[in-house]
Amino acid sequence: MKRQLPDPATPSHSAPSGAGGPHGVPPRREPAQRAADARTLYLAAAEPLRVTSTGEALVVSRPTQAHLGVQRVPVARVLRVICTAQVDWSGAALALCMQRGITVSWLDAQGADRGHLWPARHRQVDLADALNALAGDEPGWSDSYHHWLRHQRLAVLQRWQGERAGAGTPVGEAEWQQAKRSWVYQDQLPEHLPPLLLGMAAGLVTHRLSECGLQAHYWCCAGEPMALAADLTRLIWAEMNFCAGALAEAVAQPREAAAIFERWSGTCVGALHQHLANLRAHALRELAL
Repeated sequence: MKRQLPDPATPSHSAPSGAGGPHGVPPRREPAQRAADARTLYLAAAEPLRVTSTGEALVVSRPTQAHLGVQRVPVARVLRVICTAQVDWSGAALALCMQRGITVSWLDAQGADRGHLWPARHRQVDLADALNALAGDEPGWSDSYHHWLRHQRLAVLQRWQGERAGAGTPVGEAEWQQAKRSWVYQDQLPEHLPPLLLGMAAGLVTHRLSECGLQAHYWCCAGEPMALAADLTRLIWAEMNFCAGALAEAVAQPREAAAIFERWSGTCVGALHQHLANLRAHALRELAL
């Protein structure tokens, strides 16, 4: 049966509260045009960092080493921010990131993600409305979603198989069947890469979901959780580990990890876009649209 989706022009009620605009919500400014060379800003150092802002830039300083001066980073050149808990943010700097659509992800000392700042955005893709409708009204959506997730795990494995074949080291039948049983059906993953890269992958997923107006987590109508951000991060993490090769031993320091992840990020973004496109097609089929 064809379902009626919410009007995409209907304002979202999930914006964070605070001083400023109507109902306590700060006035929202449309994100400025992002520079073509915008990159991820990594903030990690042995000593504490402080981030403040001007109207158009994030200002990074070292309170314990004032003689080193400050670094001004134009927000137009910032795609997203990955930082550690040692970074002290001013409210104005966080508000600037919110206004410009920049996600901020915090990692702990081991590289595990500890939280994300999600900018308030207008939903621009119908996947957001489709997931809201399915999670809220469709009793069978949780099972359908997990079926889709298994199919995506298989797709990750097939890409790994194709890469191995292209490199001249094809996957043998026994190895394929073992990987299929453990990863596709049991969600067990051989992890070769350091966890710091996992936190960076989580930051990338958070940024993309925020851009799409999607939530990190949904509750289905029967109370089952749908951990969209965590599930997509695991798919990206699996692809990185299956295709790691010698990189597994090449990452020792945060700076090295950031450099390697940036070189890998194009592949990760492409894989993430494909997962979201497949989820959109699957959701629209479920809604008979």
